[in-house]
Amino acid sequence: MSDVELRTKSSDPRVAAAIAHWAPRFVSNGVLLADFEEVTAGIGRWEDWCRAWCERGKVHEDLGREALAQGYKLTAGEHLVRAAMYYHCAKFVFVHDQ
Repeated sequence: MSDVELRTKSSDPRVAAAIAHWAPRFVSNGVLLADFEEVTAGIGRWEDWCRAWCERGKVHEDLGREALAQGYKLTAGEHLVRAAMYYHCAKFVFVHDQ
């Protein structure tokens, strides 16, 4: 098993399925690989998916707002776009009862 597979392994089959099916899409659409690995490694239950991604989104949102306040518009934009992507990831596959 690769290092990535070990770091993203979850005992909850819903989390494991989301990681297996959506990792390439998330990363190709702007999620940093390191963030993907760290966030998903910390998700033990499906019920934690949305919270975990929102927490990481908040990190980037805060960095973006701080950069904007300091006049670093490009950096701010990159962080804020990433925050929006992470908030989207939080709810994208997060369904309890269809």
